[in-house]
Amino acid sequence: MKEFSIDLAAEQIADQRTKEYFQEVLGSFINGNYRSAVVMLWSVVVADFVYKLQALRDLYQDPTAISILDSIEAKQQANPTSPEWEPFLLEEINSRTHLLEAADYQHLVNLQKLRHLSAHPVLSGSHLLFAPNKETTRSLIRNSLEAVLLKPPIFSKKIVGEFVSDIAAKKELLPDQKALKQYLNAKYFGNLHSSVEHELLKALWKFCFRVSNADTDANRGINARALHLLYERHPTELRQFIVQNADYFSEVAPNGPPLTALIELLSEFPALFGALTDAARVPLTTFANTHINLLAPSSFLSPTFVDHIAKVSALPYEQLRELSDENWKALIAKGTEAGQVQQVYGLGAKIYFGSRAFDTADSHFARFIGPHIAEFDGMRLNEILVGIEGNNQTYWRGRAAIDHPKIAERVAIVGNIDLAQFPHFTGSLPTTE
Repeated sequence: MKEFSIDLAAEQIADQRTKEYFQEVLGSFINGNYRSAVVMLWSVVVADFVYKLQALRDLYQDPTAISILDSIEAKQQANPTSPEWEPFLLEEINSRTHLLEAADYQHLVNLQKLRHLSAHPVLSGSHLLFAPNKETTRSLIRNSLEAVLLKPPIFSKKIVGEFVSDIAAKKELLPDQKALKQYLNAKYFGNLHSSVEHELLKALWKFCFRVSNADTDANRGINARALHLLYERHPTELRQFIVQNADYFSEVAPNGPPLTALIELLSEFPALFGALTDAARVPLTTFANTHINLLAPSSFLSPTFVDHIAKVSALPYEQLRELSDENWKALIAKGTEAGQVQQVYGLGAKIYFGSRAFDTADSHFARFIGPHIAEFDGMRLNEILVGIEGNNQTYWRGRAAIDHPKIAERVAIVGNIDLAQFPHFTGSLPTTE
């Protein structure tokens, strides 16, 4: 496991003012002045709390932030020399915002106590001032960084509005998942409180799969991509959250782009389908069966991938021919991952030898057969040879003399197939003098 680096973490502190103040903590720690480091660390944490609240007040008019700030200002004015507002601020942050996990809060309570011991003489002890050691100080610094200083100011439910508005405005600048992931990790996902993560999941789910209006339709793509990245961070925990709130997550649109987007998510995370109730599963199943390009990615509807390919392959040619390149490539990838790619090649063979015209057969061979023929096993070769033999649109076309030798070459490598059984196929091969 990579060791935590205080120096590297310090560079990631969200607020520039906090980052500058933290250098005093770091300098004291490096020089072995651990008591000074602890005293200053508490002050930096308190200051950063205030900066975060001010940001929420000024940028989002957050009522909770305004209320907390008003309360601590009132305490300061009532007793300007008393530090009692500082632990009060910690309690308010803990009870009224989503910034701190339970462990974070306890770490900060401990920091405040040790800061008090480090700054004030204890007359009953043999040593008037508490002297924290290096390990304790380092632990306090790390906990403070992870609990507070590295987190952005958007730690309340306000993150939802800011999040969706932000990625919508920047979607042209985040064209692929790599760029979007880097951006979201840097700005939002780092140290994200679980309760805020849940709120974000619910909001994105609603915008992607339930609501259809001009705004959600225009941003469904970027929202769905963000939802994918959010979910893949903690799939086990978030699936459990969906199970616990199944009624909410099962309320989806009856058809159209929202269900198409949901199929795309479930094709990547098929275990999610079982987390939903029939309120979602029934319309989703019906919708997926309306078109091959909805059914092809819906492997979550079948017990196994083999069953799924069999279901898709059972569709009539008129539907099979509509299979998109994107879904074909996805089936190849999933078949390879599942160790069942030969069944996918069989689907491609069926589409090819079902061709109803020469031009269509040319296109089908180029898409479904040519790129993969070198991997066909004996069963798939026999299937395609039988299919070709029964369809003159495959063996009478002009390009058969160019395409079919590739099949013959693979047959020669695999062996155990007598091409004499397939006179139409052999007749399509170029003659040799």
